[in-house]
Order: sequence, then C-alpha cells, then structure tokens
Amino acid sequence: MLLWSRDLNLAQFIFSVMASIYFTVGARLEERKLLVYYSEHYRSYMQRVPGIFPLPWKFITAAEARRICEE
Repeated sequence: MLLWSRDLNLAQFIFSVMASIYFTVGARLEERKLLVYYSEHYRSYMQRVPGIFPLPWKFITAAEARRICEE
C-alpha cells in the first residue's frame, strides 16, 4: 500500500511495479518453503488465515493455533 499511495513519476512507478512483483513472488516462494518445513500444520494454518491481505472474518484464535501445532 505504501508503494502505491503517493504521487508517482516514471521511476517511482517502475520501482513500485517491480517491488510489488518481488513481494508477491517472494511470498509465494516463502509459502512453498514453509509447506515443506511444516507440512500439514502450515497447510491447516493457510486454510484458516488469508495470505497477503487481512480479512476480518478469517482469523484463528490462540486455542486454534495450539491445536494446529499439536496435530
């Protein structure tokens, strides 16, 4: 949001596009790594919590997080 909420000249626009791509690809690669490391625990977490943009109706409680860790 910080990348796109200001006046942009051409250089800033190109930087914002590249940074957005970098963050999106990086987030996907990080998720793959976490799936390899934590397998089903992280998959259960992913099903309950949104990826990049928070959604007010999609969250887990501390008890749910503990249950996921214990599975």
